[in-house]
Amino acid sequence: MSSSRYRNINIVDKQFYETNAFPDKEKLDGIATFQIVASRFDRLDNLAFIHLGSGEYWWILAIINDVSWMYGFEEGQILKIPVDVKEVLKLF
Repeated sequence: MSSSRYRNINIVDKQFYETNAFPDKEKLDGIATFQIVASRFDRLDNLAFIHLGSGEYWWILAIINDVSWMYGFEEGQILKIPVDVKEVLKLF
């Protein structure tokens, strides 16, 4: 008979995380952007670091470009990058 190796573990501290409501893509349509052509090895977090100053802003690029995950775009695809990240952050 098999038994679980986790059966004697007492879980005391459970943390619950809040989700953030991201702005609709329509709200971001008025944001000033410039365009780049994605290369083969680009990732949203690296592009955010290079162009927005922090990799933590990858989600902004995902929303503006309708990308569902970090590698959700193809080589040669045109990506929009906000000119001023502070303008986007004001929407929260």
